Amino acid sequence: MHDHSPASPAGATSDPAALRAKRRAAWAGVWLNGPLALAKIIGGYIANSQALIADGVHSLSDLASDAAVLWALGHSHRPPDDEHPFGHGRFETLATLAVAAMLALAAAGIVIDAGLRLIDPPDAAPGMLALWVAAGSVLLKEALFQYTSAVARRTGSAMMLANAWHHRSDAVSSVVAVVGIGLAMAGLPWMDALAAVAIALMLARIAWRFGRPAVAELVDAAPDGAIDKAVGAALADVPGVRDVHDLRLRQTGGAVQADVHLGLDPDLTLSEAHRLCEAARARVLEAVPAVDEIVIHPEPHGHADGFGAHRAALRPAVRETVAACLDGLLPRETITALHLDYRNEGIRATVVIDRAVPEDTREQAAARLQRLQAEGRTDLVALRLLGR
Repeated sequence: MHDHSPASPAGATSDPAALRAKRRAAWAGVWLNGPLALAKIIGGYIANSQALIADGVHSLSDLASDAAVLWALGHSHRPPDDEHPFGHGRFETLATLAVAAMLALAAAGIVIDAGLRLIDPPDAAPGMLALWVAAGSVLLKEALFQYTSAVARRTGSAMMLANAWHHRSDAVSSVVAVVGIGLAMAGLPWMDALAAVAIALMLARIAWRFGRPAVAELVDAAPDGAIDKAVGAALADVPGVRDVHDLRLRQTGGAVQADVHLGLDPDLTLSEAHRLCEAARARVLEAVPAVDEIVIHPEPHGHADGFGAHRAALRPAVRETVAACLDGLLPRETITALHLDYRNEGIRATVVIDRAVPEDTREQAAARLQRLQAEGRTDLVALRLLGR
């Protein structure tokens, strides 16, 4: 039995203000990065600065990442549907990976071009225009980083944080461009290309920082061990839970989903086992806010994986055995219920009768069961007749 209780889909939010804030931050990036990228690339060509052109390519990758973020925001906050029953939270993860990939590709292209310039440095030094454009970029991109990272912290979005650091890396790369351009203007022309290589290495580092966890999430790698321990402790604290095992966690968007096996008292009724599962689920969601969905598999403590769990006969076959044991001894209409208890050694059946059961009836039924057991024709190890 699996206990499936409704929960908010991973990655979704019930706060429309958070969604609006993330969209505003993404659009701010679009409106700034577009003109800034053009200014850097055109200024780099005019002023003969490879570092500024590389910085402009970085800003273009920022623009592409802003577009990816807007695309993800248009999908990740949708409720579950037939095609995405677990929600759309991983659209954010996919966008984060796309941002990282753009950074890595931009870094590779810059390194190749700058390497060629290092082999054959240009004769002319960069012009003053390149220095002013790079300095202005530092101020603008640092302001955009501060704004976007504040939104990311407020909304708990890894995608927005990745995009914020994309902006910060652009600001830092502009600082490197300023230094490289300044040194090239001072008589070291190869410093402009070296600054471009340094910018590319920064891009690659940021790509690794955000790309690696995004890949880990998409392949269902387990989140950090602190969440695992917190979930296990919350479950073990529920009265009636005797054992917690096979706990599995996965990251989905900004939330964690879990499934777990709980060992419960074998003598519990189905309804009480379900009640305990609901209590366990509520305890986890309250104690570990990072978890927004947990699927619980209740099982009898002490004999969950033996013969009774995997190979013993199901109810229709057991019912036939019970009927053979009681045929001619009790009218079938007097049987009001049949309770089955699956144990490692076999099945224990309790038959509820609507009248008193004579002792000789119990003895004859037991004798018939023994014969069936001796012939190897039943998985029933005990038959109890419970009368009024």
